[in-house]
Amino acid sequence: MAESQDKRDIGPDLLRALAILLVMLWHLPKAGLPPVMLTIREFGWLGVDIFFVLSGYLIGTELLKQVRDGRSPDLPTFYVKRAFRILPMFWLILAAYVLLPQWGENSNLAPIWRYLTFTVNFGLDYRLTGAFTHAWSLCVEEHFYLLLPVTILMLRRWSSPLPAILLATVLLIGGMVLRHLIWQDWSASGEGAAVMLRDYYYPTYTRLDGLLMGVCLAAFRLFRPQLWKNISPWFTLPLGTICIAITGYMTLRDGITLSPAGAIIFYPLFAFGVAMILAGLLKLEAHLQLLRWTGAGFIAAISYSLYLSHKLVMHADKALLPKGWVTDWSGVFIFYGTSITMAALLYFIVERTFLNLRQKVLRQGATSANGTAKT
Repeated sequence: MAESQDKRDIGPDLLRALAILLVMLWHLPKAGLPPVMLTIREFGWLGVDIFFVLSGYLIGTELLKQVRDGRSPDLPTFYVKRAFRILPMFWLILAAYVLLPQWGENSNLAPIWRYLTFTVNFGLDYRLTGAFTHAWSLCVEEHFYLLLPVTILMLRRWSSPLPAILLATVLLIGGMVLRHLIWQDWSASGEGAAVMLRDYYYPTYTRLDGLLMGVCLAAFRLFRPQLWKNISPWFTLPLGTICIAITGYMTLRDGITLSPAGAIIFYPLFAFGVAMILAGLLKLEAHLQLLRWTGAGFIAAISYSLYLSHKLVMHADKALLPKGWVTDWSGVFIFYGTSITMAALLYFIVERTFLNLRQKVLRQGATSANGTAKT
C-alpha cells in the first residue's frame, strides 16, 4: 500500500478510499447485511486489485522519475523509505495476532517466519491457516518492491523502449496463460474454492496485472508527456468504466472463482479499467478539490493501518457485542466506525511516528553524503 506524494492528489485518494472500504465489506459476514450491502459485497475482493494498480503507479512514478531525469534510481533511499513505511505497522499487527490469538479471526496462524519473509501468500490455504490471511497482498507488494527496481536498472541499459514493452507484454500474456492453466487444473480436480485461492488467487506470479498496469501508466505519463497531455479524461473515464462494467458483470455471474474466459481476461481487463479511471482522475485533479471535503483523503491516509487492523477490530466487535451484531445498518456502522477509529489511532501513534523518523534518517543520510562529497 504505497503512500502518495507529500501533497496528496485527491484522484488516487478517491480510489484508495474506495479500495479499502470494499475490502472491509468483503470481510464482513453475509448474515444480517442489508440487501444493498450484500450486492456491493460481491465486488469487495476487487479492492485489493485497485490497490495494486495504485501501488504500481505510485512506486513506478517514484523510480521512473529518476530515470527520466537521467539518474539511476536511488535504491538505498527507496528501500529505507519502504522499510519505515511498511514494517513497523506490519510487525505490530503481526505481534497482536501472535500475542492475542483470541482477538484474531482464527486461531490457526501460519508459521511466523512465513510472515517475516513475506512468503505467506504461497500455498496459503485459509482452511488450515485462517488468521491474518489478508497479509497475502502485502507479500505481493513486497515482492514488487524487490523486483521493480532491479528490472528498471536492467532496462536502463537500452535507450529504446522496445525491451520494456516486450517485457510488459510477456508478463501480461504469461500471466493470462498461467492463470488459465491453473484454472483448468483446479476445475478438473473438483476441489473447492479454497484450493483455487491457494493456487490461483494468492501467489505473486498470478497477480502482476494491476501492478504492471500501474507502472505502465506511470511510464507513459513520464516518458510520453506530449501524448499524455493530449489524452482527454473524457476518453479514459468512459473507457475505464466500460472495462470495469464488463468485469463487474463477470463478477456477479461467476464470483471470485471466475470462468475459463474470466481466468484469462478478467484481471488484466479490470486493471486496465482502473488505470484508465486513474488516468482520468489525474487529468481532472484541478477540478476535484471540492471532493477533499468527503473525507476520502483521510480514509486514504489511514488505509494501510485500516487494512492491517480491520479484521482484529471486527472480531473484537464480535466478542464484545451481542450475538448477531451485524444486523441491518447498525452493525455496518459499528464495524466501520470502530475500525476507522482504531486505524486513525494507529496511524497517528505508529505510522506518523515512523514516517517522521524516516525523514530524520534520510536527512542525516543526505547530510553525511554531502559532507563526504565536499571532503
